[in-house]
Order: sequence, then structure tokens, then C-alpha cells
Amino acid sequence: MKTPLFFTIVIFFFGFTAIAQQEDLENKAIEKTVLNYIENFFENNFDEMNKSLHPRLAKRGLNQDGTTLSDDFPPEKLKELMATKPKFDLKHQNNSVENISIFGNMASASLNTGYPNLRWVEYIHLVKLNDDWKIINVFWEFKKKKG
Repeated sequence: MKTPLFFTIVIFFFGFTAIAQQEDLENKAIEKTVLNYIENFFENNFDEMNKSLHPRLAKRGLNQDGTTLSDDFPPEKLKELMATKPKFDLKHQNNSVENISIFGNMASASLNTGYPNLRWVEYIHLVKLNDDWKIINVFWEFKKKKG
């Protein structure tokens, strides 16, 4: 009678471990996707950044005065923006991905990012297509300056 219970516990343990390992792999893949997007955005490398983006990306945000940014930034508009802004090298970046949540083939994460004197948070939605995570929606807001 004890043997079936032992095997049930062992099977449950290994099943739980496999699920946890899969979730960890997905979290790392999402973090990698988000970091590829932001690091290459700052370095003005559109082609590499675009590997992380869904073709129907919607990127919007709030201005520092709290008004909604009037323009959307789909991938092609981001490419135009990146051609006019200064490059910000990876060694000076401080990006962190947090709050990853996954349900099926969709996920969300928050990204803390910005320049040394201007920081913001981006809420990011992703979709899994052909085993790759793609960013489909970004909404950002500047952090309030202290003092």
C-alpha cells in the first residue's frame, strides 16, 4: 500500500519540477525579448530591436505633464525616431525587467529604464508566435523627479 503512495509523490514532484523549469525558461525568454528591444532601441540598432517586435506593435505613453502622447509608435515610426536620436551605449544603460506574468501564449512585464536623469516605466504585453515572444503593446510613463 505504501509503494503506490510513494510513486504518486515522486510523479507529482517531478511533474511540479518540470512545470517550474518550463516557467523559468519562459520568464528568461521574455526578459531576453524585452532587453533586446530596449537595449537596441537605445543603441539605435533598429534591425536587431525589430526581432523582438510584433509587426502590429502599438507603443504609446504619457508626457511629463501627464498628457497622452499624441503619436503612436509602430515599428516603422520607431525606426524614424531612432535615426534622429543620440545613441546611448549599453554600458551606461540601467534596464530591469520585473513582474513577468504569463497566461498561455500571452504575457506582461514591466521595464524600468531610461537615461541617468530621466527614468520611466514601460508596461509591456507580449504574444508567443512560433515559439518566440514578440512585443505587441507598450505603454510608458516618466517617473516623477524627487524633490
